[in-house]
Amino acid sequence: MIGSVVSHTQSAFIKGRQILDGILIANEVVDDAKRAKKDLIMFKVDFEKTYDSVEWDYLEEVMIKMNFPRVWRGWIMECVSSATASVLVNGCPTDEFSLERGLRQGDPLSPFLYLLAAEGLHIMMTSAVSNHLFMPYNIGNANEVSVSHLQFADDTLLIGAKSWANIRTLKAVLILFESISGLKVNFHKSILFGVNVNISWLHAAASVLRCKHGRLPFLYLGLPIGGDSRKLQFWSPLVNRIRDRLSGWKCKNLSIGGRLILLKSVLSSIPVYFLSFFKAPSGIISALESIFCQFLWGGSEENRKLSWIKWDTICLQREHGGLGVRRLKEFNISLLGKWVWRLLEAGDSFWCEVLRAKYGQMGGRVCFSEGVGSSWWRTLNHIRDGVGLMDSRWLKDNNIRKVGDGRNTLFWTEPWLEDCPLDRSFSRLFDLAENKFITVADMHGLGWGVDGEAWKWRRRLRAWEEELVLDCVERLSNVVLQVNVHDRWVWKLHPSHCYTVRSAYAFLTATDINLNEGFNRFLWLKSIPLKVNIFVWRLFLNRLPTRDNLFRRGILDASMLACATSCGRMEDVDHLFFQCPVYSRLWASVSKWMEVETAFHGTLILHSNQFCGLGGSSKSYNTLLIIIWVAVLFIIWKGRNHHIFKAGQDSLEAMVEKVKFQSYCWLKSCYVLFDYDFSFWRQHPLNCCQAIV
Repeated sequence: MIGSVVSHTQSAFIKGRQILDGILIANEVVDDAKRAKKDLIMFKVDFEKTYDSVEWDYLEEVMIKMNFPRVWRGWIMECVSSATASVLVNGCPTDEFSLERGLRQGDPLSPFLYLLAAEGLHIMMTSAVSNHLFMPYNIGNANEVSVSHLQFADDTLLIGAKSWANIRTLKAVLILFESISGLKVNFHKSILFGVNVNISWLHAAASVLRCKHGRLPFLYLGLPIGGDSRKLQFWSPLVNRIRDRLSGWKCKNLSIGGRLILLKSVLSSIPVYFLSFFKAPSGIISALESIFCQFLWGGSEENRKLSWIKWDTICLQREHGGLGVRRLKEFNISLLGKWVWRLLEAGDSFWCEVLRAKYGQMGGRVCFSEGVGSSWWRTLNHIRDGVGLMDSRWLKDNNIRKVGDGRNTLFWTEPWLEDCPLDRSFSRLFDLAENKFITVADMHGLGWGVDGEAWKWRRRLRAWEEELVLDCVERLSNVVLQVNVHDRWVWKLHPSHCYTVRSAYAFLTATDINLNEGFNRFLWLKSIPLKVNIFVWRLFLNRLPTRDNLFRRGILDASMLACATSCGRMEDVDHLFFQCPVYSRLWASVSKWMEVETAFHGTLILHSNQFCGLGGSSKSYNTLLIIIWVAVLFIIWKGRNHHIFKAGQDSLEAMVEKVKFQSYCWLKSCYVLFDYDFSFWRQHPLNCCQAIV
């Protein structure tokens, strides 16, 4: 309901509106002013203690003017005015006292009540415009739209033409709004900006308002207004923010598992807000992914570390052999693709009105056209057309029209019949049609049979063209329109039929590559720590820093390839873990502990399948074997590194005990029914299988 009483210029806390709507309008206004060389002023308002300053009498008066029922108003005012507070003095709370103004922070009602309070400023600005006291900025030619103010809760941007009358009106409106609502404007922190405005005039206007003046680009709601996203300098604040976040993290104190979690949950999330509106240049994508890659491998831009696995592999989904890190280019495109979906869905929103006024419309839809408009609009055209992507129709082919009564669906140009637009299926007929933007309902009403009046052509059809009409009529014969059922768009890639960034990203990054083939069951076990899972993943990809791999990358010379155990053989993955005489005895001891007596293969794939397949069809037994198998590998790797870097080596008995203890800890932490003590586990591991469910 609140969306029906709050103006379209307010984009906070209302279903269907987003914080980016105001950013879009502000950027389009600035772009239009620059291109048309029109004067423009923008006043970024800073309110003091917004929630704490709202006058209760004013709030109730607003609700009266909005025709809220008296009983309902009484409930709301009781919720607002019944609040009490106390103050801590030297750590001791004083007696509670009643409040006389303000909205409680954290109260779920407060954001919506504030929107009602902020509506007063909208009414005053609208009144000033209608009474010709304030000249807004008019955008568009044929059907121009006036933009005088944008609001996101208390973040307000006042927009108008350059004139002293506008400056005086702005000051009067804000002072008057403060006197009736209690919301005081901090003019010293508010900033005046101008486009095509002389700096001396801007300085004089700022003096009248007693505020600061600034230059483009400036930040509004956290994103730049009036900047050029194609320039690398535009992205410097984002890159610096990521670097600042990294400066507080100590890579040495984090395992690779911890770094992966921070990368996926924190670092990858920082650019999301920027990427939701702007398309990042390839240079920025490369720079950000380079920072992410170095962090993952424990390095930095100053102290670079060897990247053992290429970034494209790391960005594959886990089921395909990667770590599931986002690919920023495809993620950026997925985020921007939502704007195309919203353009189709939210046709009556204020930002859609601005775009229709600026770029024109056909059949009630914004005209998508190449090479015109702001850089953001041109980018959106490229996203819609799939420019630079392997599948240029990724958006069009997955977005179809579900027809109800057919009133809001274009007959020729929208994909409502057999998931393909008729102007594509019958391009010849579309070229000859006079009514190119007629709706499905109008075509049906005129009659789309063979002799129907709906078919209007620029000339008489030839015989082969009449056959096309017959084919089209045959397809239309099964169409049944539904009265009072609205047409809607359907996104084929998600069960909800609504566009989601996740489904779009999955489509754009879909691949036939599967690096896990043959060993997928050994990876990403929930009972095994993430850093150990990554160790096993690197093992199967042959990307562990064995001496053989270090030699291939030019870090060691040929004289340093001998196994760390001094057995005299070259150290590679197969030798170190499965063939080395020192660690072969460990495998034999573990097998004896598991009551298995057999000779094992000496290569990774064969050994893993043989050892972990000893359980036959028993899922719990095979899971137990995999956990023990991974524990042995991890203990071997730790023992090898301890021998190299600390010149120490555990005895065979000590390594066996470590395997038992490590596997016990993993099982104990994961499975609720695994309540055995360690001594029982050491003696009877097979008897514990029943707890692994």
